[in-house]
Amino acid sequence: MKTMPTNLAFAALPKSARERMERACGLRKRESEHRVFVYGTLLTGECNARFAGRARRQKAWVAGTLHDTGHGFPAFVNRGRTHVKGEVLTVGDDGLRSMDRLEGCPHLYRREQIRARLVGGGCVLAWVYIMNRLPDGAPVIESGDWVAYRKAKDEARLAAVNRQ
Repeated sequence: MKTMPTNLAFAALPKSARERMERACGLRKRESEHRVFVYGTLLTGECNARFAGRARRQKAWVAGTLHDTGHGFPAFVNRGRTHVKGEVLTVGDDGLRSMDRLEGCPHLYRREQIRARLVGGGCVLAWVYIMNRLPDGAPVIESGDWVAYRKAKDEARLAAVNRQ
């Protein structure tokens, strides 16, 4: 009886199951894991969260300054003492590439490593996206919390429309 090569035996499986089986058999290298601190539209529930794929998420914060770019997304500066609220995402190679494309890395944003403090304790080294050039006059988000800032701004805009 002839045996089928292992990688062909997995060909009919769904992609995720096939990749798990290939890794288990040593036919596919394990994807690297990357930690990325996110503070804006990649956060849970925000408009670009899907670009992180099946990321594992932990609430976290870093010291720095958050700015409103005026384009519907914030920018982080690795200076300042504000507790910038966010999440540490643990993603694979595909998730990191997807986020790099979204962030226009390395042209619009660049990645740098930073120490992120996990809510509940602990500290991890994670990538963070830093805008290469802030728009002129980009206001500081004093709270360091993009979601709360965006919601307050949306409510103020809605209230202004309702007053008209």
